Amino acid sequence: LLQGDGAFGFSGMEWDTLVRHGVQVVSVIGNNGIWALEKHPMEMLYGYSVVAELRPSTRYDEVARALGAYGELVSTPGELRPALKRAFGSGLPAVVNVLTDPTVAYPRRSTLA
Repeated sequence: LLQGDGAFGFSGMEWDTLVRHGVQVVSVIGNNGIWALEKHPMEMLYGYSVVAELRPSTRYDEVARALGAYGELVSTPGELRPALKRAFGSGLPAVVNVLTDPTVAYPRRSTLA
């Protein structure tokens, strides 16, 4: 499961449900500390953004661990593959919290196929 930090803010407590029911899903969170879907377009269109920042470097991996899941923080590209291996091998629902650069806007398409 791939999700942003904003999405985890909406669904994070569901990790309690995943733990209780033994659902072994691994989520990779792209944690850039912003609502990128909103911030980058606002800045491009208007030159500023409003209410588009989240708390930088929030430890969503620690939230997952507090709920009984596996959680790990990744802060460099070289840490990602080993972290994913440990997450998939944990036997638990898992969160891999990947810190990313908030200044990098992801490419967009007008249509998704």
